[in-house]
Amino acid sequence: MKKGRHRRFEEARSLKRAVEVVLEPCPECGADPEDEHASWCLYESEDLDDVEEAN
Repeated sequence: MKKGRHRRFEEARSLKRAVEVVLEPCPECGADPEDEHASWCLYESEDLDDVEEAN
């Protein structure tokens, strides 16, 4: 069994490889996370928060 720093390095490396991040497209306009949203898309708009707070 490996000990010390090398073992911790191996454990950290395996944890990094075990986590897989799945990026989903925008539910409103279907844009990929790296792409810009459509001009009509309000999914990430701050205006929606203001409207919900007013009600």
